[in-house]
Amino acid sequence: MSSSQDPSTTSTTTTTSSSSSSSAPQEQNNNLTNKREKKQQQPKQQQQQQQNKQQPKKKKDEGPITTSNYVDTHTHIDHILRKLDLKIEDYATFEKDNFPSNLEKCVNVCCDLESFDPTEQLVAFDRLYAAYGIHPHNAKEYTDEIENRIIRNMSHPKTVAWGEIGLDYHYNMSPPDVQREIFARQLKKAVELEKPLVIHTREAEDDTYRILVENVPKHWKMHIHCFTSTKKLAEDILAYFPNSFIGFTGVITFKNATDIREVVSIVPLDRILLETDGPFMAPEPFRGKTAHSAHIPYIARKIAEVKEVTIDDMMTAARSNTLRMY
Repeated sequence: MSSSQDPSTTSTTTTTSSSSSSSAPQEQNNNLTNKREKKQQQPKQQQQQQQNKQQPKKKKDEGPITTSNYVDTHTHIDHILRKLDLKIEDYATFEKDNFPSNLEKCVNVCCDLESFDPTEQLVAFDRLYAAYGIHPHNAKEYTDEIENRIIRNMSHPKTVAWGEIGLDYHYNMSPPDVQREIFARQLKKAVELEKPLVIHTREAEDDTYRILVENVPKHWKMHIHCFTSTKKLAEDILAYFPNSFIGFTGVITFKNATDIREVVSIVPLDRILLETDGPFMAPEPFRGKTAHSAHIPYIARKIAEVKEVTIDDMMTAARSNTLRMY
């Protein structure tokens, strides 16, 4: 019973408890010290192994996704350089730093007034070829003087097409009636000079098809670039113009581009061209960055997935199509 407990026993118990309690912190400190000493005594190699376990492992460099040769059939190198705050004089370094060895050629498309001078300089580089025309956005700026400059450039041995030209009713940066007039005018000149065509069309399907049929012979070579229109327009153009090709960009890799991938599924492999339209619309996993010609394999990979072929088969077909077109 607690009431009959010996006072001396109680005192001894209390003292022992107090002593035990006061020694606990000391033991904890000793344990910490011992752990630190043991850790310091570990071989450096063992410590390094522990550090490595804590660090995330670096992904192994898997190399290029394909080594097949290819051509970027539509890009705007001068716009890319401008977006990166680079000058034409910086192009050689840009090419060396960014373009893989299996990129054979690029078609640099000049379609606005600011691009004439840089494009005329860029064709001096071995990989670069050119196309000249006035974009529908700039149709209201078209003059006889501009037309004559395009015509002069058509005689250059590295000019492969007239374009990009066409209709764009999404922004209507030039009035639709002016767009239609200048589109038809440029088509006639290109046919007169026997040059292939690069066509831009956006939300103007009926007028685009009608004006093409009215002004271009059926056998003419044409590249419907950065295709984002309907399956019907693709089918109509491919059926009427047997030497036409459909170009696809990084847009097809976007999650919300289901409709465009459906178009890819119905376009024959021998009618597809690969293009970046750089600096715009970089493919996944580069979306939001500056698109350039090194991204073509990522576009080809997505098309190959849709067409159920290998990426190398896709690249080989597209290269063959490019040689037929240009």
